Amino acid sequence: MTVIVAGHIEFEDPTKIPEVLTSARALVDGALSEEGCIAYSWTQDHLTPGRVWVYEEWTSSDTLEAHLNTDWYRNMGAHIGAGGLKPPTDPIMKYRVNHQEPVYDDTGVARGYFFTADEQLPGTVIVAGCFDFVNADEVPDILTSARPHIEGALTEEGCVAYSWTEDHLTPGRVFVYEEWTSHEALEAHLNTDWYRNMGGHLGQFERKPMLKPVLKYRCDLQQPVYGEDFVARGHFDE
Repeated sequence: MTVIVAGHIEFEDPTKIPEVLTSARALVDGALSEEGCIAYSWTQDHLTPGRVWVYEEWTSSDTLEAHLNTDWYRNMGAHIGAGGLKPPTDPIMKYRVNHQEPVYDDTGVARGYFFTADEQLPGTVIVAGCFDFVNADEVPDILTSARPHIEGALTEEGCVAYSWTEDHLTPGRVFVYEEWTSHEALEAHLNTDWYRNMGGHLGQFERKPMLKPVLKYRCDLQQPVYGEDFVARGHFDE
């Protein structure tokens, strides 16, 4: 089963973030070269100064466990830590995925329900993907001016996370990460003005053709990556 790792950290000095992330290219590329690594990104949140989001996707808990015992993992931790971090307030979580599919169906309609699944099972739903804008210099303004739409979505019932962040390693790239308590909550969001207005806002800026669709993931188990002994584990305790 696919495993997603997601969460955020906070830097003491927000001005250090672009340099810290761009200088981490070799470490990010190294993690991406590992067997089973589908996605591995560290991106800047322009609405919360000092915040950086981490998003990883692995083909299994075994491949995540292997990553947590590599120099890429240890060196990335040391590199990020040297940038000056605040004490953590929320744990980085890992999510076990039991079904995934594009958010948009073949007709171009966004669906919160899993239209390729045999049945609609309960569980956390994650939405993740990226967009590439033609003018990279516009990205900070695109994101900061989206504040009303983002904050509006965060007020919705069932919305745990809703972030749009800048990737400093790929100029013009913006990552979206959402977490909803259920497919019903996501479906409700996709029928709100917050969703429509966010789409309208982004549509004002020229984008490149998408390399892959934005996906949604149904998760049946989630746990902190770090246990009470502060050791990171790729496997889940049941």
